[in-house]
Amino acid sequence: RRTMPAILAIAWSVSLAPGAPTAAPRAPPRPLLGPPPVPKYYAKLYHAQPADHFNAENHETFRQLYLLNATWWAGPGAPIVLYTGAEGSGIESIFAHSGWVLHLARELKAMAVFAEMRFFGESQPFVDPFEPSPRRLGLLSVEQALADYAALVNALRDAFAAWASPVVAVGGSLAGTLAFLLRAKYPSVASAALASSAPILGYVGLCDEYGWYRVATSTFEKQAPGCPAMVRAAFASLLRAAPAEVTKAFNTCSPATPATAGALAAAATDQLAALAESAYPRSTSPVVSTCAMIDPSKGVGALAPVLSNGGACINISLAEGRPRTRRLNPLGGVDHPDWAARAWLYIACTEVVHPISSNNVTDMFPSRRWSLPSLSAYCNETFGVTPRAEWLPETMGMSGGAARLSEVTSRVIFTNGRLDPWFSQSVTANVSDTIVAINIDDGAHHSDLGSPLNPWPSTSDSPSLQRARQEQLALLRQWLGVGSSAAT
Repeated sequence: RRTMPAILAIAWSVSLAPGAPTAAPRAPPRPLLGPPPVPKYYAKLYHAQPADHFNAENHETFRQLYLLNATWWAGPGAPIVLYTGAEGSGIESIFAHSGWVLHLARELKAMAVFAEMRFFGESQPFVDPFEPSPRRLGLLSVEQALADYAALVNALRDAFAAWASPVVAVGGSLAGTLAFLLRAKYPSVASAALASSAPILGYVGLCDEYGWYRVATSTFEKQAPGCPAMVRAAFASLLRAAPAEVTKAFNTCSPATPATAGALAAAATDQLAALAESAYPRSTSPVVSTCAMIDPSKGVGALAPVLSNGGACINISLAEGRPRTRRLNPLGGVDHPDWAARAWLYIACTEVVHPISSNNVTDMFPSRRWSLPSLSAYCNETFGVTPRAEWLPETMGMSGGAARLSEVTSRVIFTNGRLDPWFSQSVTANVSDTIVAINIDDGAHHSDLGSPLNPWPSTSDSPSLQRARQEQLALLRQWLGVGSSAAT
C-alpha cells in the first residue's frame, strides 16, 4: 500500500528531510486480468458510527467513509467481500492498488466494500481528533475499529436484505490483522477471512524479534547477490568515521557532530529495510535499483546515495533531534504533523506493539535492541500513554501462538510473501484444514491483494503468486458454498 511506516516498532530510527532514495523505474504496462484502475469502480458512501461503541453515555457519532462496488453482486444471499481498512492516507488510496479484491468479488459474485478505519482519511470522529483524553484520542483502538466494521456490515445487510449473505473479511498488513480479528471476535459478522501479510504473532514472546531484519537481509541477497556484504561494510565505515569525514561524504547542511554518524546509519537502516516490503515484482523492485547505487569505493560515503537529497544538503538537525516540533521517536521516522501519521503512532503506542531488533549477525544492519522501556518513555511523553505490549494477544486469542489458533477461530487464510520482513511475524504454516497458510516464494508485502508497484492481477504475475490466488479462491468457494463464476 503502502505506505505504512516502514518499521512498526523499532526502538530507534531517524528520518531526513526533504528527499528520499531514487525510485525504481516503472516496468512496461502489464496485461490486466481484472477491471482497469480507471474509472473509479465504486460509490463513495458514509455510515453514521458511534464515537464510542462501548459507552452508553456517549451519544456522539461520526461519518465513516466506505466504498461500495456491487457490479458483480448476485443479490441477497451472495457474498460480501469487506476490506477492513487500516492506517494510511485513506481508503481510496488502498482501493487504487487492491485489484485482487475486486477480482475476488467478480469471481465470487460478491459485493465489494472497502471500509475506512476511524481516525484515518475522511473518517475523523472529531474536529481535533488528537485531544489527549479518553473521550477523544482514547477512542482510537482496535476494539472500536472492529465494532465499526461489525456495525457497517449489519447496516449493509439491512439495506440490501442481505442477512443470508456470508461476509469475507479481507485486508493486508494491519488491515489483514483486523480481518483476522473480525472473524475471530465477530463470527456472526464475518464467515471467513483472508489475512495477507498480517503480523498477528508479532508480539513479545510470540516471535523472534530479530526475524524482521533477517528476512529483509535475505531479500536483499536474493535479489541483489552481494549487496548485504556491501551494506554491512558501508555501515562499518560510516560508524568509524570522524565528523569531518561524515560532513564531506554526506553533504550535510551543518558540520557533523559525534552523533551524526549514528543518526545517518539509523536513517539508512530505515530506508533500506523498508524496501524489502516492495520487492515484488522484481522488475520494479527498489531493492535492486538501490543496491546498484551503493558504491563500496566511496568508503564513508557508500550509503550517501541511499539518503540522497537531490543534490541539496542533508539536514542533520532533524536526525539529531534538535527541533522539538518534529522530535525523533523510537517507532521509526520522526513525528509528523499530519493526522494519519499521528494516528498510526498512537496505535503503535497502545496496542499494536511489534518487537523488532537488529544484531548485525543474522542481518546487515547495525546492532540495535528493541526496548519496551524506551518505547514507553516516548509514548508517555508524546501521548501520555503506556504501551500494552501483551494486551492484543491476550484478549484476541493469539497468546497461545499459531498452534492454538484453531481453538479461537476457523476459515482463515494467511497469505505471506517470503520476501516480506513481516513474514517473520505471521502465520506461515497450516494450523488446520480451515486455518491455512499460503506462502508466495517471490512475494513481498501483501503482493496477492495488490501493491503500489503491482496494483492489478496480471498475466505476467509470477507462477507462485498466481497459484496462491487460485488457492485462495478455491478455499473461499468451498467455505462459502459458491460455485465458479461465469462473470466476464
